[in-house]
Amino acid sequence: MRRPAVLTLQQAVRAHPTLAEVAERAWASARLLRRVAEHLPPMLRAQVQAGPLQDDQWWLLAANPSVAAKVRQLAPVLLAAARSAGASQLQAVRVRVQELPAHR
Repeated sequence: MRRPAVLTLQQAVRAHPTLAEVAERAWASARLLRRVAEHLPPMLRAQVQAGPLQDDQWWLLAANPSVAAKVRQLAPVLLAAARSAGASQLQAVRVRVQELPAHR
């Protein structure tokens, strides 16, 4: 008896057009953050995650409100760096505080 082929998560995502598009945007956002992270203070880098990359806006997720406030101050610098890194369509960098999962 032949066993069914087992796909990796990445293969399964790429096989579905809608999921592939969402995944590619997530990967693009993460790549962009890696390219502009040098413009964040070293102590903040681990507290900022790449969020959605939607049309002309890029969302960054901050670990807490004080990190979000500092990243918002740096948004013009991050936007310029992102544009220089190839994201010329971006018009804004937005920041939101990342919600923590509810404890059970």
